[in-house]
Amino acid sequence: MDLAGHESFQQWLQQNLRLPRDDLEWPTKFMITVWYLWKWQCAYCLGNMEVIPRDKGLFLISKFREVISALRQDEQVSGNGGHDHIERGIRWEPLIGDWMVLNLDGAAQGNLGPAGAGGVLRGTTGEEVVGFSENLGWCSSIQAKIRAVLCGLKLAKESRVQKLWLQIDSAVVVNMLVRQSDWHPNHRSLLHQCKCLIEWEGWEVSISHCFRKVNQVADTLAKMGCEGTIGLTYYRTPPTRVWEALYANSVGVVRPRRTKS
Repeated sequence: MDLAGHESFQQWLQQNLRLPRDDLEWPTKFMITVWYLWKWQCAYCLGNMEVIPRDKGLFLISKFREVISALRQDEQVSGNGGHDHIERGIRWEPLIGDWMVLNLDGAAQGNLGPAGAGGVLRGTTGEEVVGFSENLGWCSSIQAKIRAVLCGLKLAKESRVQKLWLQIDSAVVVNMLVRQSDWHPNHRSLLHQCKCLIEWEGWEVSISHCFRKVNQVADTLAKMGCEGTIGLTYYRTPPTRVWEALYANSVGVVRPRRTKS
């Protein structure tokens, strides 16, 4: 395989997934191309030739325009089209040293409905140590996220983690945990349990907010919790539904995000 001067396949992927100066949309185009090449190869092996277009170049160009246009519309909606917003690349960042990263999320189908929690504990290179998903029955989305934090802290403690960086894509929950403010009576018992674990003298815990676009592994696990049966499931081997997001995190895939300038 010709890697165009790169030392390894992983280095070739990482280089193509970074934001180049001459074409900020290249990582998106590259991922679309790789996806369809893999899809067409599978179709060829299975004898399903009718799904492979005759002019692959024109097909890919049309897909580039379709996907990039959709992404731009999404960013305009999320940024309200304001001129005080700029687009920048974000990605999941591993930590240096002996810190472990715990990404967490909770989800509910409606403000009060079937809910799930999920999380993944990872090392400095992005490799999964252990993950979990839990069906929570019925609760609010905020309560699902707090219960994800509690379950994740218990899992990290059982795994004998000494330095833990907790990341969740809810600024509201981060403020509750860090500032210990706005504790609603319905959440006070869960938050108190989280606080006791965070302040346990056997480890060091830091907490920060992360963007949803780089929290996709935990988000997927939380959705799996919503769909599963009541109870907690641990994953020593990553389930197939998170493979793509895990790999994207490990190689540093950059995703666009509109933020205030």
